[in-house]
Amino acid sequence: MKTMKLGWCLAFSTLLFATACTKKEAIATDQNDTPHDTVKGLSGVQGLTANGDTLLNVTYESGTTNSDITGVNPTNATATDAAYMIGSPGTYRVAHKVTLGQPGYYSNEAYRSESDADYAANARFIPGDERRYEFMLLLKDWEEWNPANPAYGDNIFQLKVSGGALVPVRILTKRNAIVTRNTTNQDNLVTDFRPYINQWIHFRIDVKWATTNTGYLKIYTKLPGQTTYNLVLDRANYATYTGTPDTLPGQHGYIKWGVYREAGKDANGNVITSDNVLTRIAYHDNIRIIQLPL
Repeated sequence: MKTMKLGWCLAFSTLLFATACTKKEAIATDQNDTPHDTVKGLSGVQGLTANGDTLLNVTYESGTTNSDITGVNPTNATATDAAYMIGSPGTYRVAHKVTLGQPGYYSNEAYRSESDADYAANARFIPGDERRYEFMLLLKDWEEWNPANPAYGDNIFQLKVSGGALVPVRILTKRNAIVTRNTTNQDNLVTDFRPYINQWIHFRIDVKWATTNTGYLKIYTKLPGQTTYNLVLDRANYATYTGTPDTLPGQHGYIKWGVYREAGKDANGNVITSDNVLTRIAYHDNIRIIQLPL
């Protein structure tokens, strides 16, 4: 009897292992739906790791647009498809959509649908903090820029400072490139994104937040087909934090990801929708904040 029970257990265990392996292999073969990376020591509680080095880890594996993390806001836009889930268990992602001229995609005084972690305390930053930010981006059916139209930008990731301060780091599409802007500079990160439409692009941002010329900013990309991150921007010895925390107690920085359209306006302040692509959709995943140094 004991032999029969042992044999049954071994057979059942083998079946479970084979099933798990088959699912993992099936997920891994889809180039546009790569499985989530693992974070060593991940506790699964509020997106934090056990050792505290990872301050935020948004994987969307809860199947919800806030990844079941307190303080993550999916969007302030009211359209039902302004933020929605795509994928399946193991490959859940969030999608943000914005259509110019439609009020359901207008929020916070702009045509935008962005998630943020402003109320996730561990995700905030202040001068003196040193952080790594990572995220994955897929430009869904992204229409190419028409040179006959103005070169408006579409923000896809922001590191912002509360209290009305200038945005210290923005990543956006401009013409057919992906660029970054701060208060004084604009730099190319991906010179031409067109070969990578509907594919995942990985970004990594290392920054030391400072109000004096002691900060730094490094941005890396990992394009489809690449196995390692490549440094594409290295700026040192400048003030990265744009706020004034000495005079604005409680001021802090936070992250946003999604789609924020920079549409044109006519002389009466009305949004011009005929000179730009009407609808933009972007997928995001694996939004992480890691405390530096590692």
